[in-house]
Amino acid sequence: MKKTFLMLLALLCLLLWPGSSWSRSLEVDATQVAVIKPTLQSTEARLLIQFAMPQVLAGSSVDFACVSFGTDCTGDRGAVSFQAFPLTKAWDAKSVSWTGTWTKAGGDWNDRVSAYSVSGTGAGKTVSLDITDFANGWLKEPSKNFGIIVKVSAPFLGTFSTAAVQALPKLMILY
Repeated sequence: MKKTFLMLLALLCLLLWPGSSWSRSLEVDATQVAVIKPTLQSTEARLLIQFAMPQVLAGSSVDFACVSFGTDCTGDRGAVSFQAFPLTKAWDAKSVSWTGTWTKAGGDWNDRVSAYSVSGTGAGKTVSLDITDFANGWLKEPSKNFGIIVKVSAPFLGTFSTAAVQALPKLMILY
């Protein structure tokens, strides 16, 4: 968490530095958001988020992209780790489910690329994940922009509440 804070602080300093090459930024709202679980009683949940990449980015590359969302999180070791992967299949927030049209239960994603964050326990935490590689991939191949899937990962065991997505997830882009 401290490392993430320092990284974001360093990026902010670069943005404010006179003559910085990172003079352009965008904030994008999610176009689709859904939480899926294997059963209603399950504590295992996955968060699906999709963003439309702004047309102004056509022909550009992303220097930094960070997705953030609010969550209530609890973990058995004092923290919860979140991992995000780019989805590899289209989905619809109105009808998506744990099994649905996925090839594997819980979602289809590229597990060779991921973003990782550890959040402390407690209510109202904001989770931020660096998805720069994902965003650049979506710019290169817009037809493969199916969004991301966020799941609670080992070594920390925990959950995030389905009511936890307190505000529409945002994507901050520096280009």
